[in-house]
Amino acid sequence: MTFIVTLISLVIERFFHWRHLRQWRWFSRYQIWLAARVGHWPSSLLLVTALLPPLFIVGLINGLLSHWILGIVKLVFNVIVVMYCLGPNNFWVQVYGCVNALHKEDLRLAAEQVDAAFATGPLDDAQAFHRTFINVIFQTAYQRIFAVIFWFVLIGPIGAVLYRLMTLCAKESPLGLTSIAADIQNVLDWLPIRVFTFLFTLGGHFTDTFICWKHHVLKGIDSNHPMLTECGLAALDVVEQSHIAEGGVAEAEALSLLDRVFVMGLVILAVAVLLVS
Repeated sequence: MTFIVTLISLVIERFFHWRHLRQWRWFSRYQIWLAARVGHWPSSLLLVTALLPPLFIVGLINGLLSHWILGIVKLVFNVIVVMYCLGPNNFWVQVYGCVNALHKEDLRLAAEQVDAAFATGPLDDAQAFHRTFINVIFQTAYQRIFAVIFWFVLIGPIGAVLYRLMTLCAKESPLGLTSIAADIQNVLDWLPIRVFTFLFTLGGHFTDTFICWKHHVLKGIDSNHPMLTECGLAALDVVEQSHIAEGGVAEAEALSLLDRVFVMGLVILAVAVLLVS
């Protein structure tokens, strides 16, 4: 079931757009409600109080549906949970919109679109723009898609919900949980980033990427995001004498690498499921 849920979720996310159905405002309203009642509690206790009810509800429903119609209802529920936890915006829709502007050789328009979509700030220098945009592609693909799938595969729908709620708290929290949530998110990111970047070695330039991967793999959580961007860039054949290919070439190659990485991840997951079963 884990493989089927992952496959369906990735296919839907890759080829369809349903951002309008993926809203998390209820979680902010819930935190505001908590803040009015128990806002004086320690941050760690507030975080547990904020996360526990949705996690408990998802786990309870998942358990109750285990034997309904040979598990088909549970499968559908898992797909809905995973799809809801991806994003919240569609990664491919946003990135391809920016890449299309680059293909038209309109760097200013592309920079404006990237800033609007990913809050990169103004970037007038072409090389700085391309380097930043490629970093954004890898960081966003990891956080919106791979990390959610990773924790779903590891501990089920509770894992997917836990990661997404933690990222939401790390970004903005009416309870003042951004700092503690960001620290926990960094811990949650340590293992999946190393798995994700190892897939880069298989989908891109193996030697350069593996050297970069070995350099970071045993380091602490502070190396998480540098590892992701450096391994991603090493896997691409778009840098010559520190100059990144322009005109959308580098970004298109990054998207092709991600497609290969997700396909290889599915294959590895399928083999693992077969071996375990």
